[in-house]
Amino acid sequence: MRLWSIIIGYGFGCLLTAVLICRFALHQDPTKVGSGNPGTANVGAVFGKKWGILTCVGDILKTLICLLIVHCFFSDNIALLYAGLGLMLGHCFPFWEHFQGGKGVTVAVIVAALYDTPIAAATLLIAFFLLITLQNLTVPPIIFIILFSLYEFLTTKEAGIVLLIMTLVMVYKFRYDLRDFFAGKAKRVDVLYSIKKKLGIKRNN
Repeated sequence: MRLWSIIIGYGFGCLLTAVLICRFALHQDPTKVGSGNPGTANVGAVFGKKWGILTCVGDILKTLICLLIVHCFFSDNIALLYAGLGLMLGHCFPFWEHFQGGKGVTVAVIVAALYDTPIAAATLLIAFFLLITLQNLTVPPIIFIILFSLYEFLTTKEAGIVLLIMTLVMVYKFRYDLRDFFAGKAKRVDVLYSIKKKLGIKRNN
């Protein structure tokens, strides 16, 4: 059950929505523009929010479909986490892209939300608070997955171990971003300002 869940997850994880959208719809290579990361943030920043949203939706759909298939085959809830691990590995290290993939944030959030919705919601609120205060896109998702993994480890060690492996993968993919953050070179993202701008609220000087 565990091995098959990982295999199914890896197969779906290798379907990089950013690469498919950019190559077939935009005739571009997301690994050669912007940050070079084939993920939602880079696609949205380079090609516009519409394409970023489509990329995110695609990643959500592949994750949901994969987890649904695994759930149909294996009723044990732990199978979802093993599928999630496979999804993370496939998304971050797809064989058809020379093992150069995205960072797995969307995958991690969806897997966590379906496995333990209340705890996922609580840790996501903490991550959102950090996003607002730090104005950084690197630290919040890592803190989210670390807190979620530690809680699940205290509840079920096997689940916690699988999630901690996913955490290590995410940290590895964010290693350069973390270096820039601690060096004070990270790009700042003012989420509140963006929301206010959308609502037509002017910032006070």
